[in-house]
Amino acid sequence: MNTEIEGVILAGGESKRMGTNKSLIKLHTKPLIKHVYDRLIEQVSHVSINTNKPIKIFPKNIQFDDLILNKTGPLAGIQAGLSHAKKNWVQFCPNDCPFLPINLVEKLSFCIKDKGPTIILPSLLGHLEPVFILCHRSLLKNLEDFISAGGRKMELWVKENNYKVVNFSDPKAFMNINNLGELAKIEAESN
Repeated sequence: MNTEIEGVILAGGESKRMGTNKSLIKLHTKPLIKHVYDRLIEQVSHVSINTNKPIKIFPKNIQFDDLILNKTGPLAGIQAGLSHAKKNWVQFCPNDCPFLPINLVEKLSFCIKDKGPTIILPSLLGHLEPVFILCHRSLLKNLEDFISAGGRKMELWVKENNYKVVNFSDPKAFMNINNLGELAKIEAESN
């Protein structure tokens, strides 16, 4: 566990493809967000949840909404997370990735000592995974300016900053579940 890093689960999406609140969809009898929470809480000082609808299985005092009304996808959740941050570094994760690496924070935070990057993110098979960023809270103003200027793409914002990439190899590590078909397939494969 890294006591200098806090975690934020991004659960403010509309779950359109799922048709219901994705956080509460169950994988092997446990809500998706609980899979993420249980894996992340072991790696950081504490975990908060960015959500537009309170999630009853968690205390209200660890949940918060976006700061901006016109939703801008994950960037809105990251902005809210950075504004609520108590620690200098925040590890972000989406609510629908039940196989989140149990060494994510350890591997990403190793790069903090490099003295320079303000964003550290994983890459899997050459593809960046920007929603899983480890981000320094000093980027809050930078992100606010990016959103105010109409920016919406996470990867574009990441690349405008001083970032470092860490490679991962497990193909399931950052797998997200977007619809009931994907959920059924994953449940069938793991039985």
